[in-house]
Amino acid sequence: MKTLDRYIIKLFVQNYVILGIVLAGLYVLVDLIVDLDEFLKAGREHGERLGGVLAGTAWVMADYYGPVLLLIFTTMSGLLVVAAMGFTIAQLQRTREITAILASGISLYRVAAPVLIAGFAINLLVLPVQELAIPELADKLVRSKSQVGQPTITDKPVHYARDESGSLISAASFSAETGEMTDVRIIERDMTGRQTRLLRADSASWSEGDGVWVLEGGRAFVTVSSDNIPAELGGQPIASYETGLSPDVMITRQAALFVRLQSLKQLQSMRKNPALSPAQRGRITQVMWSRFTTLVMGVLILLMGLPFFLTRVPGNILMNSAKAAGITIGAWSAGLVLVQAGGLNPVTAALLPIVIFVPISFYLVSTIKT
Repeated sequence: MKTLDRYIIKLFVQNYVILGIVLAGLYVLVDLIVDLDEFLKAGREHGERLGGVLAGTAWVMADYYGPVLLLIFTTMSGLLVVAAMGFTIAQLQRTREITAILASGISLYRVAAPVLIAGFAINLLVLPVQELAIPELADKLVRSKSQVGQPTITDKPVHYARDESGSLISAASFSAETGEMTDVRIIERDMTGRQTRLLRADSASWSEGDGVWVLEGGRAFVTVSSDNIPAELGGQPIASYETGLSPDVMITRQAALFVRLQSLKQLQSMRKNPALSPAQRGRITQVMWSRFTTLVMGVLILLMGLPFFLTRVPGNILMNSAKAAGITIGAWSAGLVLVQAGGLNPVTAALLPIVIFVPISFYLVSTIKT
């Protein structure tokens, strides 16, 4: 690697880190001002254990914002790379280093090469974070502000969740982290939708290996009367209930964000679950392909932004930055919308942004005069 490459990459990485810290700081500051009372309330609850309200509040904030900022990194990394590129080249233009580089006979495309390589490498870092770190934090990331400081989304009721056989499962509370339900009611139905059996249990815990809910205090009541009232005298002990409605499927139905937080391996396994509807399986397929699309999209919008900064003669940096921001942010937002578009084949929807952006980005790059 030549000295020029090392120099440009160093500037680029420095700008990326600074912009990342600034973005994270602004997000935390604004969000904290809006919901400070929620954090103070949770801080008081944990204060006795951690040595005071201040320590409790600090722990709660770290517990909440740590996973959220990691998710923001995976979502916004592409735009941060473009911003870092703009600051890097603008800095080279301001110090007239671009002029010196051109005078030495080096092409502007050669200047862009280390920026593109570093940008692609940073975008590539999103994949291990998405595949390894985010799935472990999924339960925390789907919490609401009112649940801040809790380890997971607990005490979520289940209302008539339908499994692959048509049975309806209800529970007073459900924990995705522990895989447990309390006060469980399972209504088994025939092909016409009429109740045939009612299962009751004080609690149920999920057995991943067997694919069953293990029932604590489970009793099965066969419906025998015409008005579908369970015959209490016919109740029989029942130890488990086999279903594809696992905790992951339940939380997928309750929190749409949960699917995006899973690893590719988890998504592949989840897609095979018969308890999911065709629309939900299509959504999972779309999310899987969008991982590849997002990575490529980050490189393409970087190419789109290059022509506005990489010029032979220094121009109006503020105007060029505004134009670049409009195109790159617009393209990034449009790409995210297209990736999640409904009514299209899941694979087609996920790859559509690449098909659209490739000719646009290469055309813009070809306008660079060097």
